[in-house]
Amino acid sequence: MAHKKKQLTLCVDDFGLNEYVNQAVFQLAAAHRISATSCLTQADAWAAGAHQLRGLDIDIGLHINFTEQLGQDTHFHQPLSRLMVSAWLRRLKPAILVRSIERQCDLFEKHMKREPDFFDGHQHVHQFPQIRDALMDVLIRRYDCDDFWVRSTAMRNASLARGLQWKARLIALLGSSALRRRLQRIDFPYNDDFAGIYALAGGSARFEQHMREWLAEAGERIVIMCHPADGVDPKDSIGEQRAAEFAFLKSDAFGQLLTAQATRLARYPT
Repeated sequence: MAHKKKQLTLCVDDFGLNEYVNQAVFQLAAAHRISATSCLTQADAWAAGAHQLRGLDIDIGLHINFTEQLGQDTHFHQPLSRLMVSAWLRRLKPAILVRSIERQCDLFEKHMKREPDFFDGHQHVHQFPQIRDALMDVLIRRYDCDDFWVRSTAMRNASLARGLQWKARLIALLGSSALRRRLQRIDFPYNDDFAGIYALAGGSARFEQHMREWLAEAGERIVIMCHPADGVDPKDSIGEQRAAEFAFLKSDAFGQLLTAQATRLARYPT
């Protein structure tokens, strides 16, 4: 008797950052090697890539940014460490946060001609104090909760397999547990498990090792993030590892791994 395949949502973060990331998404989606991508709508390559993105059968979400200066948009941002301190001390101005999220939503809808399938945060900022409040405010006012999901970074099985318990605890302290409780209270859909966190170094071999362990431990309704790119942008601090991830994801070895682990890539089941 055949066993039912596990469903995995494999999400490429940072679409729009540059043409290398965009091309990786297009190629991997065409090869059925990913099932979602999360978009930086303030970035230079967003508008040019969005038209082609509209034709892909994958989940397409908004990657909310508060830490990077992107493109020509004069948006609010702070370095990650400063943003964390500001958020935990509640020194951020809620109105500015709401306006920035609204602007990023506007840019998504302008170029995609529809609403996002899901919401998450660049460097997980969507779970920070004050920012998660602003996000919930925008989602409640602007969207129907039956039509989207929100990325939870709360880890259960898959990421813990690599001895990442300390990172899971750190991310929980940074807001994953609080975000999940908030989503439960207002009945917004979210994923049950999350993986994809590692040092973003070590080449294709290290990424393959992590992916094998994530898939071995993955349960249903898991989201795994990745960061592939079809080339190296010299301005990108993780450009070499992005190219290494892409090399593995498009390889026969990844296809064979999915088969061996009885795993099927799928859009997130809302």
